[in-house]
Amino acid sequence: MKKEAVLIFYGKRKEEEIEVIMVDTEIYSCMDHSCIGWMRKDFVADDLLCPMCGNEMTHEIRELPKI
Repeated sequence: MKKEAVLIFYGKRKEEEIEVIMVDTEIYSCMDHSCIGWMRKDFVADDLLCPMCGNEMTHEIRELPKI
């Protein structure tokens, strides 16, 4: 069986300079020190359990990019 060559072209667009605005953001982070799970307050589930490991989460404030 003969294999066919496939041409792939990559274009490099001029990268735009994007200004990142950092703001103090309320988050919930996992209380388990071996887990790195956290999420913004706006997206946290009602049960306040870590989606990665299922442990309880605690309230914090971090400086994050504005969304």
